[in-house]
Amino acid sequence: MSEGYYPERTVHDSPLEYPPELWLARGGILHHEKIEVFGHCTLAAGVLAPIAYGNFYRTPQVGSATQLRIKAGGNAADTAAGAGARAVTLTGLDALGEVITETIETAGASASAPTSQSFLRLLEAQVTASGTYATQAAGSHAANIVIENAAGGTNWATIAINGFPAGRAQIGIYTVPKGKTAYLSQIALQAASQKLTSFLLFKRENILETAAPCTPMVELQHFPEVSGGLQVNIDTPIRFPELTDFGFMGLVDGQTANVSSAMELILVDNA
Repeated sequence: MSEGYYPERTVHDSPLEYPPELWLARGGILHHEKIEVFGHCTLAAGVLAPIAYGNFYRTPQVGSATQLRIKAGGNAADTAAGAGARAVTLTGLDALGEVITETIETAGASASAPTSQSFLRLLEAQVTASGTYATQAAGSHAANIVIENAAGGTNWATIAINGFPAGRAQIGIYTVPKGKTAYLSQIALQAASQKLTSFLLFKRENILETAAPCTPMVELQHFPEVSGGLQVNIDTPIRFPELTDFGFMGLVDGQTANVSSAMELILVDNA
């Protein structure tokens, strides 16, 4: 590999010390970024659903981008001066497909103030300030924190307590921002033992379309009857162009099953 692959090396930084994957993780490769996308949910028998807590990933069209807020009904400790979560940061895409980020203060059992920006996609919701120095005995938030549209009535994400406060939403879907290309390099899937689960990797391009004919949703890969864990290393990463939704949906054959997915992505600037 050429010397130019390792930009701005010092005398102590050599290809032998830092292999390409470590350079990428350190942010040392210009215009490249490593992204990890984790999803978790409980699937009901016979119901195909996204691998995300609550079994949904909101994909409105351009005219329906919306402000978001924290839903009423949470714990009183999750407030701006409380012992739980004090602030939550949302990262997503606006109606142009550009990345937007906004931090909102929690309001206990009341709804928070709405975001000033409107979201077309919500990629991540994460607790970014807490009144507790977290340990295994006490997490960074006191209850589920639900993100909804500012008008109320439609949930967008949940920062859940699944035996322990997760601190972030668990959304196994990703949408490629405008001006970027994503490359999927590794997949990990997990399903409860003795609960056969099918995982579907899908994509839908051109999310800013406003009228038919629309670009179709395409199933790229089907991983049937997974029980336990499955890891897939992709020798030649799968390419997803800008403004593409992609990720995993799941279907369990009987009863219910806790499932999770993980995707390792390389996000590259187009310019």
